[in-house]
Amino acid sequence: MDIIAPEIDRYLHNRDWELCVDEKTRELTLSLFKELQTLKIIGDDEYRSIWLTVPRGTMEDYGDWEEAVRYGDVSSRKEFEKEWLDWYPDPVKWYKLSAVHWRGWYSIVVNGRLVLQIQPEEERRKYPEDRSDLAKGLLSALKETIESVIAGTYNAFVRENLPYGKRRGRILREDFWNIYSGEKEAYLEKMTQDDIARFVKLMSEQPERSPEGRLHEMTARKYFEYCRLGYMANDYEKSGELSAKELYLKHADGRDEGLRDLIPDSAEEFVAWYDGPDRRGGHPWEVCRGGNSTHVSLYVAKDERGWWLALAGSSYGRSIETIKFFLALYDAGIPILIRDGKELADMICGRDFIGIVSEDVFPRYCSEWFPGENMLSYMNLPHEERDEVIKASYWYPIEEDVRLEEEIQNFPPE
Repeated sequence: MDIIAPEIDRYLHNRDWELCVDEKTRELTLSLFKELQTLKIIGDDEYRSIWLTVPRGTMEDYGDWEEAVRYGDVSSRKEFEKEWLDWYPDPVKWYKLSAVHWRGWYSIVVNGRLVLQIQPEEERRKYPEDRSDLAKGLLSALKETIESVIAGTYNAFVRENLPYGKRRGRILREDFWNIYSGEKEAYLEKMTQDDIARFVKLMSEQPERSPEGRLHEMTARKYFEYCRLGYMANDYEKSGELSAKELYLKHADGRDEGLRDLIPDSAEEFVAWYDGPDRRGGHPWEVCRGGNSTHVSLYVAKDERGWWLALAGSSYGRSIETIKFFLALYDAGIPILIRDGKELADMICGRDFIGIVSEDVFPRYCSEWFPGENMLSYMNLPHEERDEVIKASYWYPIEEDVRLEEEIQNFPPE
């Protein structure tokens, strides 16, 4: 084995969307692809994927403890050793090597990060980079692993030994709360038991697509007032001092597509704006700004019966705000539907599941990892109380098999 885990990790810490490698690295990368021809394609664009196990090396491979002390990163050799073992607790580290060949592009990805790439000659715009040490090390590890595929031991080895941090699982939220003392209380501290029970009951009765009632008209002033009810329910800053419109401008996303400029009480102008061809690309309904998956939106909808509202904000960190926002509007008699309502009810009761994804996957938008299951929350396997979480979780079977290609093609293709 010609490579150790810290050497690979140094490349993984840099996010590269495109690479241009020098001639030596290019030849070694082509050798990687040639070696991979032994394996059966498992996806489009000649996609192949395989697990590699790479030694963690020694503490000296990880770094110079004396230098770390000198720069103040640690205070002693013992502390440096602890840091090393925190990063590399096991004698080997697992890496998922994937390869794609598409229209003259040859890409090698390790743990979701592009590390080697050959571009068509006409596309090469960057100065070439020497990554021959990485390519050579990966090639050596790959050859060793493919020998286990040929011997028929690889798939069983992966099923029995793949670390839980690289696997896919789920845990009941109530079980998660039981492991982490105080988590449930902190999450629910702004909800009364009566409100929890009331929300759960309302969600069990909520219609599928829209609320039963309708508003006969909508104006900008009305919309800002509805937002104000939600802001006040959540004790947003200045909610008792500013006007409804001022609160919206303070807490909403800001890209309102001209909503702020409408005549406040003109239903006709609101309709013209709402149906207008120029209202696109903005975020007028993002009433509690946040990230792509962490904001709260209050949508306006209409049909032949009239107007109604739809509330969306199902991230764990914003879910209580969303629920309180909903209850405030519901109590005011506003026809409103909350998206993922039944799932949110399960969440505040601890009855939903948290999806656990590989540590190499950012835990957002992970529904494709759990087909047929409607989860709202995802996480990587935590480091604290790790063994307890592993024991309390359900772990999905490792069904992916690496198989040998029956008829190996010439490479590079002619």
